[in-house]
Amino acid sequence: MTGAASASQPGEVALVLHTHLPYLRNHGVWPVGEEWLFQAWGTSWLPVTQLLEQLADEGHREVLSLGVTPTVAHQVADPRLARDLGTWLGGQVWRSEEQRWHGHLAPGVRALSSFFWRRFQRLGDYHEQVQRRGGLLAVWAELARREVIELLGGPATHPYLPLQSDPALIDAQLAIGLEHHASWAGARPTGLWAPEMGYRGRARVADATVAPRSVDAHGTPTLPRTGPVLPGLEEHYDAHGIDHVLVDAATLVRAAGGADRDWTSRPAVPEPGTGHPDEVVHDGVLIGDSDVTAFARDLSVAYHVWSPTGGYPGAPWYRDSYAVGSFGCHPSWRVTDHTSHPNDKAVYEPDRADAQVTRDVDHLHGVLREVLDPRSGQLVVAAYDTELFGHWWFEGVDFLAGLLRRIGDDPRLRTTTTASRSARRPASRRLTLPESSWGFAKGHASWATAETRPMWRTLRAAEDRARDSLAGGAGSAGAREQVARELALLASSDWPFMATRGSSPGYAAERVASHANALHELCDAIDAGAPADRLVTELHRRNDAPADPGALVRALDPTGR
Repeated sequence: MTGAASASQPGEVALVLHTHLPYLRNHGVWPVGEEWLFQAWGTSWLPVTQLLEQLADEGHREVLSLGVTPTVAHQVADPRLARDLGTWLGGQVWRSEEQRWHGHLAPGVRALSSFFWRRFQRLGDYHEQVQRRGGLLAVWAELARREVIELLGGPATHPYLPLQSDPALIDAQLAIGLEHHASWAGARPTGLWAPEMGYRGRARVADATVAPRSVDAHGTPTLPRTGPVLPGLEEHYDAHGIDHVLVDAATLVRAAGGADRDWTSRPAVPEPGTGHPDEVVHDGVLIGDSDVTAFARDLSVAYHVWSPTGGYPGAPWYRDSYAVGSFGCHPSWRVTDHTSHPNDKAVYEPDRADAQVTRDVDHLHGVLREVLDPRSGQLVVAAYDTELFGHWWFEGVDFLAGLLRRIGDDPRLRTTTTASRSARRPASRRLTLPESSWGFAKGHASWATAETRPMWRTLRAAEDRARDSLAGGAGSAGAREQVARELALLASSDWPFMATRGSSPGYAAERVASHANALHELCDAIDAGAPADRLVTELHRRNDAPADPGALVRALDPTGR
């Protein structure tokens, strides 16, 4: 290709959204049980999906890559939860009416009641429409068939893969998760958002059940490594038909020889063509000797939206999600500043927030042009949790709408999916990647701490117990499958993260104990040769995911039936 032709290529923007919550069905209501699920479903997943349908109808294609974890897919397909979400959305409308007539609230807060009433009425109407069409999974599958989005898959219960010590369980998690995805999406995914963007190459596994040998200034532990050398995660991905995955910027920058740094700060945009290690994020990289491509988010862009230390949602005109008032009304105050007590915040003004959205769309569009104009045909990956848009950042869906339409109108930019980019411009550069994650200091610090050590010990003990009790085909088919379900749910990466980062650590500890106790109770019955049908029925009614745990049963007892 000539230099002139190359210069004419638009820069490409791959927006990647990770739709994930742990399995919350039947595990509490408020504040982190099903209420958490309904908040994410009702205020993020629904409006983001509605936006994608609007863009599809406008003719947009290859808009973004949408990761949907099996735990989310399982829960949004549950008829009872879908009905309860409708009730929850109706409750938000009623809450708006209460706000309208509440005599103890300031007039400006009461005046917002109509704004919230209309918003939740529209969401309720859209939810009913979606359910008549088969639910969110059916809509997402249709958007993928229309090539509006790429759907990314994931392992069954979102385990933190770098610290998993049994390759057979990793394979089982992937097999179950990808097959479940195919059952609702109509095809197996070729891309995957690895849980927590975690990566481990071919190595012995770090042992999170024991004290670290040292902890650096950033909190990253150096853990002793035990057991045999295990395959790198890319070998598992390759074996399951996954040809591209998401990692964090530090993973590729370190692999390219870049210096370590404070990863909470937004890096400067490097000069193009200088060979700066940060340039590695502007295209995919083949992992080692595999055929799996790693795409990394560009923190010089992504951190404008959301970072450990700031981002657009902190602007003073946006709604403050944490200023909830004391009378049960909708959060009706704006960020105002970052020092005032929530009770002292200024009242939210939707028109001012809309103007701020326009300014932030303008700004990020300018940043994208700054990065990509001198890098013809190269790539920016901006990856976020879907729940940021609408749930944590009230105006986030409006921001997405403005940004995606702005990119669509700009001949120097185009949106793409990671699958499309990989197919059109296959990666050629190969790098050996370091062990890493998106978490604090880009290592294991968010999952392996003194607080989480008992959780990892509980998980390892449960794995050993399950192998012993299921050996040789012991136990009924139902009991064996339920043991596998409890073990899979116990392995969720959410529990150690919640314990480490201070987000409902008590709930996380309760969930770990609940699944471990259920597993041991089942294994006690299997070991004693006692009937367990009633116990299996009771536990399955509460914990019915993964729906088909057969691969996990075979991983735990490869010689059994």
